[in-house]
Amino acid sequence: MSRLRWAWSTPMQPGAIALVTIHGEPAALDALLANCCRRVPADGATARCHFADPLGTIDDGVAVRASSTTAMLMPHGGVRIAQRLQAWLRSHGAIEDPLPDHALFPESGDRHAAAAARMAGRCASRRALGLLRDHAARVERSGPMTARDRARAERLRVLVDPPTVVIAGPSNVGKSTLTNALARRTVSVTDGSAGTTRDPVPVRLDLDGVTVDWIDLPGSLDRPSAIDASAAAIASRIAATARVIVLATAPGRGWPVLASPTHSTVVRILLQDDRPEAATCIERGQALITCSAQQSIGLGELALAIRRALVSDDDLDDPRAWAFDGDQSPIVE
Repeated sequence: MSRLRWAWSTPMQPGAIALVTIHGEPAALDALLANCCRRVPADGATARCHFADPLGTIDDGVAVRASSTTAMLMPHGGVRIAQRLQAWLRSHGAIEDPLPDHALFPESGDRHAAAAARMAGRCASRRALGLLRDHAARVERSGPMTARDRARAERLRVLVDPPTVVIAGPSNVGKSTLTNALARRTVSVTDGSAGTTRDPVPVRLDLDGVTVDWIDLPGSLDRPSAIDASAAAIASRIAATARVIVLATAPGRGWPVLASPTHSTVVRILLQDDRPEAATCIERGQALITCSAQQSIGLGELALAIRRALVSDDDLDDPRAWAFDGDQSPIVE
C-alpha cells in the first residue's frame, strides 16, 4: 500500500469531536477508507465509519471525502480514543506527518484562509475567531509584515495557549466564592472558617473571550500552621508563573504585601461589596474593581479588566493581519 500522511486538525486533548485529516494517493486512501466505512465515500460525500483494533471497538464516527486525495475522520474526542486511533492508522499504512494547510483544510479558498482555519483549531480563546474570520482579506490589505506586527503577534499568543491567572489574598475574604461565581459551578469549597482552601484550586475560565487557567490560591493567615506555611510556599511558586495576579481583599482586611514577579500584572479587587461598610472602607480607594460574588456584582467588569491586562483593546481592534506561522508564533508572510 502506498503511504498516506495524516495529522490531527484538533488539539490532542479531551473534546466532543476530534478531527483527523488524511492525505495521499487516491487508491491508498480508498483502501484505508474501505477498512472503516461500509462504503467508500465519493468526493464531497460522507459515510459512517467504525474503528476497531485487536482490543475491540475503538469508536464509531464519520468520514468525509474532501477530494480524491484528502479525507477527514471524525471520531469522538477522548484521549484514549485518539491514542488507539493513532495506532490504527499506523497499522493501515498511514504515517503521522505535518500536512500543509491546504491539505488540512481543502475547503479554504487560498493559503491564507487555510492558515487561518488551522490557527482557529489551535487557539483556546474565542477572541481569536474575530481576528481570523477575514484573515485572507487582512493579509491582502496589510501588505508586508512589519516589526510592529511581529510584536503584536507575540502579545496575541495569549489567545493560543491559556495564560495563568491566580487569585491571592487574605483567608476568608471570598476568593473561593468568586471563583465559583466566575466558573458558574462549584469548584472551590467555601466555608466561614479561615483556611478552608489549603490547596491551589485550578479551573479553566472564559474571561471576556480569553480562556485562562485560573488558580484559586490558599489564603494568607496571620498565624499559619506548618501545613498552612507549606501551602503558602506552594502558592508563592505558582504565583511566580502567573501572567496576572488578582489581589483580593474585603472591607477592613487591608491589602496583603505581595512580592509579585516583574512579568505579572496585579489587578486589585475589593470583594464583599454588598456589605454596608464597603462603601466607605479604606481598601476601596486602592481597588481597581469592586465585586460581590454572591450578588453577581462587578463580575463582568472584573473579567474585562483581566482580559485587558492580558491583551489590549488596541491589539484586538487592529485591522492588520495577525502575523503567525505554523507554530502559532510570528509570522505569516
